[in-house]
Amino acid sequence: MKNLVLVLSILFAIAVLNPQIYSQKKDHSKSKEFRTNLKGQLNLSEEQEKKIEALKLNNEEVMIKFKSDLELKEFEIRKLKSSEKFSRSAMINITKEISAIKNDMALARLNHQMDVYDLLDVSQRKIWLDKQEQFGHMKHKMKNKMRERRDW
Repeated sequence: MKNLVLVLSILFAIAVLNPQIYSQKKDHSKSKEFRTNLKGQLNLSEEQEKKIEALKLNNEEVMIKFKSDLELKEFEIRKLKSSEKFSRSAMINITKEISAIKNDMALARLNHQMDVYDLLDVSQRKIWLDKQEQFGHMKHKMKNKMRERRDW
């Protein structure tokens, strides 16, 4: 009886004290707020806004294609692991393909950012670079927090 009470007490304590049970996913509102705030600070002309929106839509289409390719490759890995033809060379080839897709995604993201940067005038570029640096620091803080959580 004492052991049962002890086990139940421990389970109750774990359930109450575990913060991840009560955590909720964030909706990236800070990221949206950052972009909205940046748009206001840049004082974009209508022509700039139209061009940036067109670039954004084009980039979104490219990223959707990359993400679908990436999901297919990850599915291939799962399928390969469950088949009898599981081999080192096949895994290496698919992993290389996944790495190539991720590399292409990073290059597309950078090209999109540079295309937007090219549309800005000198004063807007200065503001944009300052805000990009601030946003980069926020990303690193978030990554570090996630690493800390994962490590414990």
